[in-house]
Amino acid sequence: MNKKRMTTIVSTVAICATVLMSGINAQAGESAKITSSTNVKALSTLNDQEAQAVSQAAARVLYHTERAKLAIADKKKNEALKQINQGIKLIRIIRHAVPKYKITTSIKASDLSYKTSEEVAQRYVTVVNNSYVEDVITPVVQAKKSKAFHHQHKATANPEEDFSMVRRTSVTLDTFLASRMLNVAKTDVKANKMADAGKALMVIQTSGVVLDSVSVELPLAEAADNLYLAQAEMSKHHYKNALVTLKKASESLKAYGKMSGHAHGKRIGALTNKIDKLTSAIDAHHNKKEIEAMMEKSKEDMASWWHEVKSWFK
Repeated sequence: MNKKRMTTIVSTVAICATVLMSGINAQAGESAKITSSTNVKALSTLNDQEAQAVSQAAARVLYHTERAKLAIADKKKNEALKQINQGIKLIRIIRHAVPKYKITTSIKASDLSYKTSEEVAQRYVTVVNNSYVEDVITPVVQAKKSKAFHHQHKATANPEEDFSMVRRTSVTLDTFLASRMLNVAKTDVKANKMADAGKALMVIQTSGVVLDSVSVELPLAEAADNLYLAQAEMSKHHYKNALVTLKKASESLKAYGKMSGHAHGKRIGALTNKIDKLTSAIDAHHNKKEIEAMMEKSKEDMASWWHEVKSWFK
């Protein structure tokens, strides 16, 4: 996880304290009557593989949230509780795994001083799902559009537009809100307040998921698309199509690497070498079963490559 993302999502406490410090210093200058400072220290971090696992868990939280909503709509109490409990379990796993930070805040005025330190867990996690995009993200998009419809009397329902937005959007889950609403929904279902439980779950989709548009250069966007599509083709056992899209992904990454102004030169070179090594090895084989075995063996690598390219989106 890069330092920029780490800083922006540490905690509301740190942000508020920093804003307070900046405002006071700007107004008071050198003769400030009150000063404040905030220090954020990372106590733990995640490597790429761990970050991807956390993201997958977040995606499954949204999946079980939607399944619970459907069960409630069908008046299937036990199934709704099963899905909600799965979501709660995943939230616990996420909260245990995410990076932790120590935030120290100091405020001084004359001979008075205040200082406190607290440890906080990362609240927002990136949502990544490689196999069931339509099951995980589309319900969120639809819920947000439904909410917008009630307020603005308009909403679009083009599945292709939704799918495109998923791949062009930074999607994050508020794990604190998700945890709270899942437990509220659980209590409501147990009390046979099914309508209230459905509303609690809807809050996760409408307020607990943040969709931020990102600026992506065309070659990089195409590379991400093709890496994703290669995985989709793999899931359908369309190995030839997967191989073609992998080659296109490599071509797009090389085109992106020739563009000026990016900071991923070495990583792009390393990634294209991995993709080219795999596609060349597959091209050298003519036995269908051997090719399929090689493709299946590379599924986790493809997911990792897609995750890495997505991390380069601005």
